[in-house]
Amino acid sequence: MKTVLIVGATSSIAQACIRQWCVLEESLEFILISRNALKSKDLCNDLHVRYPNIVLHQISLDFGQLEKFKQILVNEFERTKIDIALIVQGHMYHDESNLTPDQIIDLIDINCGSVALCLDTIYNRMALQNSGKIGVFSSVAGDRGRKANYLYGATKAFISTYTEGLQHKIALLKQDISISLIKPGPTATSMTQHLVNQGEKLASVDDVAKMIVVGVEKEKSIIYAPKIWRTIMFIIKKLPFFIFKRLDI
Repeated sequence: MKTVLIVGATSSIAQACIRQWCVLEESLEFILISRNALKSKDLCNDLHVRYPNIVLHQISLDFGQLEKFKQILVNEFERTKIDIALIVQGHMYHDESNLTPDQIIDLIDINCGSVALCLDTIYNRMALQNSGKIGVFSSVAGDRGRKANYLYGATKAFISTYTEGLQHKIALLKQDISISLIKPGPTATSMTQHLVNQGEKLASVDDVAKMIVVGVEKEKSIIYAPKIWRTIMFIIKKLPFFIFKRLDI
């Protein structure tokens, strides 16, 4: 039985990924870690009804409690062999123009600190078992700073660089571990509901989840979802700043 660990399991895109895995394989064990115990319980109840053959373990905690977070991850690896880990947790504010100091620190702690700790812990445990696949969420927002969400984008740029460094380390050590850096474009989730309300056309969460699950299983180093965002961001990153600064994007 394959075991899949998902951190940030109650997010819309994580739930869609769970459904995709359940379509691909009948016999699965999921370890679902989230901040919201009530939402996690509701998710597990729904999954048990939809997919009676899967095994579910539910864990809820504050991602800001880093030592407790790390110990929980270590305990799960000691309990069972984990084949795949998906690190989804993250946070964003709809308007970054008037953030309080606490909001700024909160965003950095969740998007950078907790993700880095999680990725590092999972990598080290998979190194001990000399196998495993990891998918970690960044965003196309981290590819170039824009006026609308440069703090959020900066946290995602951190994750991209951190992950690339770990990928480099794994390649040099020739370890049997893969890390996929996941960069979704704007996707119709609860986090982006404000964009949907503004009439923006966003990618389907199920389509994006399918690309992510297939990409992680195939050990792709970078997953842009939808794929068109690879081309879009390549162009945006190559634009000289004197042109880029004129664009209202």
